[in-house]
Amino acid sequence: MSGPISPKTAYTVSAGFKCLELFYKKNIDLYLCYCGLEECSKGHSFGPTIREDYLIHYITEGCGTYTINGKTYNLKKGDYFLIPPEIETYYKADLHTPWNYGWIAFNGAKASMYLEYMNLDSRCKLTGHYENSEKIISLIEQMLNARNLTNANELKRESLLYAVLSEFAEEAQTSYENRQEYPQNIYIEHILHYIEDNYKNKIKISELAEEVGLTRTYLSTMFSEQIGTGIKDYIINLRLEKAEELLKHSDLSIQSVALQTGYEDALAFSKAFKKKFNLSPSEYRKQLKKNDSALQIINKF
Repeated sequence: MSGPISPKTAYTVSAGFKCLELFYKKNIDLYLCYCGLEECSKGHSFGPTIREDYLIHYITEGCGTYTINGKTYNLKKGDYFLIPPEIETYYKADLHTPWNYGWIAFNGAKASMYLEYMNLDSRCKLTGHYENSEKIISLIEQMLNARNLTNANELKRESLLYAVLSEFAEEAQTSYENRQEYPQNIYIEHILHYIEDNYKNKIKISELAEEVGLTRTYLSTMFSEQIGTGIKDYIINLRLEKAEELLKHSDLSIQSVALQTGYEDALAFSKAFKKKFNLSPSEYRKQLKKNDSALQIINKF
């Protein structure tokens, strides 16, 4: 890929923070190494070269190519590409419509994990897309404006770095309808806790799906596979079990028990209860009283 010297960039503004990295950043979760914005001339290129840190270029205008591991990507406005550490890369602005881009370089113990949140990795998935270029430019400009070496600016730059990665991660998630961010048991435990806390209220499956960030269909399938019953049936069974406890241990009216367990209609509650326990709520309570009386007689002897 060697050739004539590339034309210089038309405009560049950047900031580096290697001094802080050397000072105390060896083992923290995530830190910003450098960042910048660049307007490239036609055919401007960089490389082949090897980087020490993770570097993301986000294209704000125009187009160009990115080459890594023998593969070349044709990229345009809104696309971004990952340059991993210790891998040779080369990129070049288009000869007719050269790109402008912003970049952030970062590293840290959790850098690779956060890239997974963005559906990126160092070998297979190296590009992504994000529509709101104004948002990314604004965040990088704020990083550049916080270039003075103060503790306050250090916190500001770190928060802005997280903000950029968060924007990319959110966009990546919406691009994959059934994407799981966590193991299935985490989603299921969260849903079970949510139902336990809200069974007295109306619960829509669409609301549960929104709560955990999955589609309704995918959540329903996952729940059935893990719990062995559908979400609606689980909620009904939980409500009726709670109702049984209230009938056993309180003097609440049937209407009140229905309301306490998420049923606005006492008749609908009675039908559901009888279907599960083969007795209506009032019959169930009478049966309990008979059993209690028999127990009291036995206990007298």
